[in-house]
Amino acid sequence: MGDYELVLVEEYELLGEKRYRFQLKGTSIFLNVSANNVEEAREKARRMVREIQLDALLRYIAAQTEQKTAS
Repeated sequence: MGDYELVLVEEYELLGEKRYRFQLKGTSIFLNVSANNVEEAREKARRMVREIQLDALLRYIAAQTEQKTAS
């Protein structure tokens, strides 16, 4: 999955639809997806992270932080 971890925070039903809420561990970023089960939901959340290039942004921020602490 890369440099981030998705933590399942909540499972709920809304208008007859199963929904899952994930947090990107170590951040205040949450992703909400609908799915039939938690595995499908986690894959949808991972795909969402890749599609909006959030994984690349998190790697960039981590690299910048490491660079500042090394100086």
